[in-house]
Amino acid sequence: MNTSRALFVIATFLLAFILIIARLYHIQINKHEYYSILAENQQNYVRKIKAERGVIKDREGTILSYTKDNATFFVDKRMMKNNLPDSIANAFSKIMQKNKSYYLNLIKSGTKIVYLEKNVSYDKAALLKELSIDGLGYTEDYSRVYPYGSLASHILGFVNKDMKGTNGIEKVYNQKLTGIDGVYFIEKDVKGGIITFDNSQTKASIPGNSVVLTINKTYQNILEEELSKGITEFNAKSATAIIMNPNTGEILSLANFPDYDPANYNLFEADNRRNRALTDTYEPGSTFKAIIMSMMFEKNVVNENEIIDTENGDFLFKKVHIRDSHKHISLNVREVLEQSSNIGMAKLSQRLDDEELYKYLRDFGFSIPTAIDLPSESPGYLKLPSKFSAISKAFISYGYEVSVTPLQLINAYSALINGGYLYKPYIVKEITNSNGIEIENKEPQRIRKVVSESTSKKMRDIMIGVVESGTGKAAMLENVLVGGKTGTSQLLVNNSYSSNAHNSSFVGFFPADNPKIIMLIVYHSPVNGKYGGIVAAPVFARVADRIIQADISILDGSKKIERKENLFENMIAENSVVLPIEKKESKAFLNPNKVSIEKAVSKPATRIIDKSSMPDLANKSQRDGIAILNTLGVKYRIEGSGRIVWQSIIAGSPIDKTQICVLICESQNKKIPVNIN
Repeated sequence: MNTSRALFVIATFLLAFILIIARLYHIQINKHEYYSILAENQQNYVRKIKAERGVIKDREGTILSYTKDNATFFVDKRMMKNNLPDSIANAFSKIMQKNKSYYLNLIKSGTKIVYLEKNVSYDKAALLKELSIDGLGYTEDYSRVYPYGSLASHILGFVNKDMKGTNGIEKVYNQKLTGIDGVYFIEKDVKGGIITFDNSQTKASIPGNSVVLTINKTYQNILEEELSKGITEFNAKSATAIIMNPNTGEILSLANFPDYDPANYNLFEADNRRNRALTDTYEPGSTFKAIIMSMMFEKNVVNENEIIDTENGDFLFKKVHIRDSHKHISLNVREVLEQSSNIGMAKLSQRLDDEELYKYLRDFGFSIPTAIDLPSESPGYLKLPSKFSAISKAFISYGYEVSVTPLQLINAYSALINGGYLYKPYIVKEITNSNGIEIENKEPQRIRKVVSESTSKKMRDIMIGVVESGTGKAAMLENVLVGGKTGTSQLLVNNSYSSNAHNSSFVGFFPADNPKIIMLIVYHSPVNGKYGGIVAAPVFARVADRIIQADISILDGSKKIERKENLFENMIAENSVVLPIEKKESKAFLNPNKVSIEKAVSKPATRIIDKSSMPDLANKSQRDGIAILNTLGVKYRIEGSGRIVWQSIIAGSPIDKTQICVLICESQNKKIPVNIN
C-alpha cells in the first residue's frame, strides 16, 4: 500500500514536471518571438510626437493661420506616493488660478490615468512642465489659430478636429501643410512607471511646409470693411468682391459676405462658408457688354464713331421689348458702352457670327473652370450656338442667357485691359519648408491671346469714358484715372425676371493708363438702390482710394490728371438737353444711318438757399439740383437723367463739404424695363 502511494506520488510529480517542461518548451521555443515582443511592449512604450502643421502667410509674410502648441496634463496614480496629490494640486492651483480642492477631487475620483488640464496655453504649460513630480505627465496638443478672425475666411478655409484641412487653402494644400509625426521610446518598470527614454530610437517630428499666398492682408482688410459697410448701406442679401493684378493673374484679395470664423466654423451655417466668388454663378448684365464690344472691334464690324439709332429707349425686336434705363434717341458706338445701352448692343450684336461669338467667349474663359487653387469652382454656363434662339445674341450682348462666376468675369476683364492675354488666376505664391527654404514657386501662367493690343487699348479708353462721362461716374477718383463698367441684372423669380430683385456690380481698374489693379464688386439683391453705378461703383471708389493711400507705389508711372470744377455740370448739360430729330424709316441696325444731334448748353440760375443744412432735392431737375449743390460747395455725382428721385445725403443733414452727394435721376415717363443696365 505504501509502495503504491509512493509510486502514485512519483508519477504525479513526474507528469507535472513533463507538463512544465513541455510548456516551457512551447513558450521559449515555439512562441519565443511572440512572447519576446509582448515582454518588450510591456517594458517599452512608444509615444507619437505630433508634427506641427505649417503656417499660411500673406504675400508680405503676415501669418494668417498657424498652429498653437498647447499641452494636456495628467497624473498616473500608480506612480504617486500618498503625499504627492497635495503637491500637484497646490502647484496647479497657483498656475491655473483654480481652487486646490478642484484638483484634489479630480485625482481622488479617478483611477490610473487622471487628466487635470487640457489645451493649456503655451505660457502656463511652460511653468507646469518645470514641475518634477512622480506620476505627473503631459502630452502635446495642437489647435489651429486664425489671428484675424474671419479675415480671408473663404480663402483660408478651416481644419477639422483631426487637424485635417476641409475647405479653402487648408484643404487644397493639406498634404503640404501636414508635417511628419515623430516618435520617442520610453522604458517602463513593472508598475508602468517611466524609467528612462531611449534616445537612440527617438525620431523628431518634421513640421509642415509654409504656404505663402498672393493675398495682400492690407488690401483684404480694406475690401472686407468696405464691402461690409455696403451690405448695411444698401441692405443687400450678400456680396462678393475680388481684387487682382490684371498683368499676372495674382489674386490680391477675395471676400464674400456673409462670412464666418474658421476657428469656430461649426457655429456657422454652410451657406456662410460657401465661397461665392467661385461656386455661385449669375447673369452678369451690362458688365458683359465690354466683352462683346471687344469682339466687334476685333472683327472690325464696328466703328466707334458711327451712330446707332437707340430708339429713345424702347425697341421692339423679334416681338420682345428691349429697353434702356437711360433714354437716348441715338448714340455712337463709344457712347453705347458709356451709357450702357441695351438697344445699341442688341443691334450691334447681330453683326456677329453665332459660332464665332461662342468661340470668342470660350477663349475668354467662360463656361470653363479657371483651375484656381481653391476648391468647388463652378464652370458657369454658355449656351451652344445650336441652342441659340432668334433673340439669344441680343440677350447675350448685354449679359443675359449666360452664367458666369465672379472669378471668371474679372479674369476675362484682366485679359481685356492687359494687352489681350488670358492668365490662369492663382492664389498661392510659394511654398517653403520649416526652415524657410523655398521648395515650390508659382509663376504667372499665360493661357492664350484673346484680343489684340490695339483692341485692348481701345477698350481701356472707352471704359475710361464710362467712368468719366457715363454710368460709372460714382467710381471716379480724384487725380487718378479709372476705367470700368457698371452692371445691373434682374434676377429670375418664379421663372420670370423681377423688377425688384437685382445683382448690382461694377468692375473697374486703375490707374487706367497703366492698370495695376482690377476690382470686381457684386451686391446681390440690394434693397436701397439697384443700379451697379449707384450700389457697387461707390464701394469700388472707397476701396480704391484707401488702397492708394496705403500703397502709393500703385501710381508709379501713371499720369496725373486734373479735372475742372464744373466738369459734372458741363457733362450733364451736354448729354441731357437733346433737341428732337426726325427719325428715318430705316433703323440704324446692320447699316446704321449717321445722324447729328444738336446739343444745347444753358447755365442754371443761382438760388438763395440755406447753406447750413442739406436741402431736399427730390423731384427737382438735374440742373436745379446741380445749381443748388454748387452754391453749397458740395461735390456731387449724377446717375441717370430726368428729375431727381433720390439723394445719398439725407435732407436736413448738416453740410459736410468732404462728402460727395450722389443724385439718382429718372424720367417721369420711365417704364420699368425688362432688362436694365
